[in-house]
Order: sequence, then structure tokens, then C-alpha cells
Amino acid sequence: MVTRLINVFLLFAGVFSVSVTVAQDISLEASVDRTVVQENESFTYILRVHGSTRAEPDLVPLATDFDILQRSRNTSIQMTGGRTVQMTEWTLRLMPRQSGSFTLPPIALENALSNALEIDVIPAAVTSAAADIFLEVTAEPSDPYAQSQVVYTMTLYRGVGTGRSSLTLPEVSGGEAIIEKLGQDREYQTVLDGKNFIALERQYAIFPQSSGSMIIEPIVFEAMVVSNSGFSNVQRYRSEPLALTVNPAVVAPAELTNASWIPAQSLRLEERWSGGEEQLITGIPQTRTLTIVAEGILETQLPALNIPQSDSIRQYSDQPELGREADQGTIRALRTERFAVLAQSAGSHALAEIELPWFNTTEERWEIARIPAKTVDVLPGTQVVGPDPGTQFSEISSEDLIAQSNDRIWRGISAGLLAAWLITLVLWHISRRSADTPVKSKDVMPPKRSTSRRLLQQIRRACDDNNGALARELLMAWGELRFPNAMVQSLGALAELLPGDLAGLVHDLDRCLYGPDASPWSGKELRVALAHFDSVSNVSNKKSNDHLLPLYQ
Repeated sequence: MVTRLINVFLLFAGVFSVSVTVAQDISLEASVDRTVVQENESFTYILRVHGSTRAEPDLVPLATDFDILQRSRNTSIQMTGGRTVQMTEWTLRLMPRQSGSFTLPPIALENALSNALEIDVIPAAVTSAAADIFLEVTAEPSDPYAQSQVVYTMTLYRGVGTGRSSLTLPEVSGGEAIIEKLGQDREYQTVLDGKNFIALERQYAIFPQSSGSMIIEPIVFEAMVVSNSGFSNVQRYRSEPLALTVNPAVVAPAELTNASWIPAQSLRLEERWSGGEEQLITGIPQTRTLTIVAEGILETQLPALNIPQSDSIRQYSDQPELGREADQGTIRALRTERFAVLAQSAGSHALAEIELPWFNTTEERWEIARIPAKTVDVLPGTQVVGPDPGTQFSEISSEDLIAQSNDRIWRGISAGLLAAWLITLVLWHISRRSADTPVKSKDVMPPKRSTSRRLLQQIRRACDDNNGALARELLMAWGELRFPNAMVQSLGALAELLPGDLAGLVHDLDRCLYGPDASPWSGKELRVALAHFDSVSNVSNKKSNDHLLPLYQ
């Protein structure tokens, strides 16, 4: 009897195992790290399999035009949707045999095929590679505009073994610049003048802050070098310095007199609504999200959008969100602004066009990014969207539906007011506890506050002397101290954290220093604004001049 039960269990286990195996069909996906390589450069080919398999792929089709230098396999288990999924990757290092355009054919594994890939192999560059280790650097463009992006590419070639190595960061002289790393390092094998090298490529985005001549200083590579004889010693290698000619900002056309200087490779505006702009209802707010997406510029250089207001539809702004994506070859900056849109009356109303002028550094011309004007239909606050024509509502009248809709609206308003009251009560209790806490005499003036006030005094003296350059340095130091969690890398970024009047004066200082129509700067107004500025209060949130309804204050 026991033997019979065991046999039945084994039979069911086998059937279950077969069913699982059949259910987990595999899929193949092929990719490469580059689509354009030189004839003497290797590249990475990855074949990724989703699903359980023990078979090996047929790689013979790849060997027709490429040499397989290395091959490795890695298997991992992932949990997706409550079930276990196996993923296997084959990583190959391929070296092209000749230049030309090639198709990496589909690879077969069991009953699945991968996708085909196109790759261009260009002739090898003519380079003198007599040294075992050397550095090559490029900067594109070499004649950028002030505050625009320069892509600095460093390639380290190593023909011998090294250990305990270090590589310095790029630095500039002759002016100020913001330097940010771009993407991940790229490593590959190459052949120069018949000699094998391992190449490491690294990219940086450099943003010169003022016009004039600028030098990118040499990068230094230091390593313990192992010679062919087996002896090792520490050696240093330097790249060549690169000279940049930074052009000043271009004066905006007459019709764009108040345009900010935004030198980017591309820029666009994106719009998104929480429920669709065609579904506005009187008295019920909806979220409108506007995003600036720009390439070749930092997110701190993107200004606030100018949103035209109207009496029929009010738009209340929230704190903007800044973001950045560092890809291979460029920086993509993001500025997201959200608005609570509140229709004041029912009917057909217009939303004005939104414009943002910017300078196209690729085409070398001023352009305008736009969100077109549109007309929206606003429903009354008590109107209920009716059912489909064929739906019968015999048990519920239209008056009952309207009453239920009004009841839901007022319940939401009451819940919001209750939450605001509870938050106020908690904050008041915390402030009372802080006020009741005894303060020691030596703690009356915290060190950070004291330093901030000393910097403000120095800024006022620089304003008295009309020394714009010194005022900028002191303002940047004060901004880093006052807003430690923000990225204060320019006067524009600092202005975003200050109240309206003071922010405008900081923008004026920035234009006087780096604008196309630079003129002598007077610090009188900035000094007066700083004299009325409370250095202890939190000024990171700009306040609108609009008087919000009590629900949204």
C-alpha cells in the first residue's frame, strides 16, 4: 500500500514538473554596448534569456565576421508577480575582423530566436602608440557659450599591467566652471600600431560660467606599472591641456527682452493633467503638471514658468522639483512644476499659451518652446455626469444623485480642514515645548547662525563698494550655508530659494556679471533688501502674490 502511494506521488510530481517546464517558455533578447566601433576595437554582446533553460545558444553565426575574445555565463533567480523567474545572460567580447556595416544575426536557443542587431565598423584611427600607457583627451565644442555644456572625453590606453592606480578629475583655470560626470565608464580592447591596449573612456560635462579664454588642465594617471621583465614601479602620465574660447551670452531679440539666458542643445515643454483638462468642475481642483526637459544644461539653470492667470480659472503653484539624468554624451535637466487648477465659474474658458524662450547652441539661434492656448469646458459644481443612454435608473432620481455628489464634496472639504487643524495643533504643541526648554547662555547664538550673519555683513560691505564679483562669492558661500540640502551652484539656483524682491536683485547681479550687456553694478538695492531679510527664517519656498482661498492656503 505504501509503495503504491509513493508511486502515485511520484507520478503527480512528474506531471507537475512537466507542466511547470512547459509553462515557462523562454524568450531571448540581444543587445550591444555600442553600435559604432572602430575596426581594432572590441565591443560587448549580451544575450539575455528569460525563463528556465539548461541548453547552450548556437553562437556560430557570430563567428562569421567577428572573433569571440571572451565568453561568460551568469544565471539569476527573480521573483515577479509572486512567481519565480530564471534569467540567464551570456556576455561575449567580440572583435570585428574588418570595417563595414554588419548584421548580428538572430541566435537560436531551444525553440526561441533572439533579435538581430545592426553594427557599423569604421576604419581604425591612425595613432602613434609607441608608449605602453598614454592619455587622449577631447573637448566638444572648443568654442562654447557661457554657461553651456562642453563634453570632455578622456581615454586611458594601457598596454601593460598596472596596479594601485588613480586618475585625477579635470580642473579648469582662467575662469570658473561647473564639472559633472557623464554616465558610466566604458572599457574595451583595441589595437593601435599592432599593439594590444585596454582602453578606459570617461566623460565629463563642463559648464564655463563666464566668457573668455579657459584652460582644461591635464589629467594625471598614476599607477604601479608592471614591466615585461617583472619589475614594477610607480609612474605618472599626463594628458595634454585643452584651450577653450568661451563666447558671451547672445542678446535676445527685441521681442524677447525679458528672456533668461538658457543655452541648451534642445528644450521642450510637457503638460499632463491629473484628470484631463476637459473635465474641470467648478470648485473642484485638478493638478496640472508642467515639465521643462532640456539637454546640455543644468537643472539649476532652468527658470520658473510664467503662467498667465485669469479670473475664470485660477492656478496655484507648488514647490518645483528639479532633476537630472546624466547619459553618455550629455546631461538632461528636468524642472517639474505642479499647479492646483481651480475653475471659478462654469462655461467655456480659455487657458493662455505658455512660452519659454531659450537659445539653441546647436543651431546658434533663439527659439521659443510653447504649450498652445486651449479652450476648456467647465461643468457646474453640482452637475453629475449622466449614465449611458441605455442605462435605466428607476430606483434613484437625479435629485438623489445631486445630493450624494454634494455630500461627497463637503465631506472631502471637511476632512481637509480637519487635517489642517490637526497639523496646526501638533506644530503649536512642538513650538510650546521648544519655547519651554531652557537655553544655556553659550547656546544663544549657534555657530551656523553666527557664520551666516557674518557673511551677510560682508555681503553688505561688498554692496557698499559695488563689488559685484565679491558679492557673488559671498552670496554663494552664504547660500551653501543657509540651504545645505539644496544644490546652490549658481546665482540662478540661489535666487530660486529666495523671496521675490531679493531673488530679482540676485538675478540682476548675475546678468551684470555674465549677461551679454554687462554694465557697472550698483549694490544699493541689494543691500537694502538684505537689511530687511531675516537670515533665520526659512525662505526656501517662494510665495505667490495671489490670495488663495482658505482651502488651499
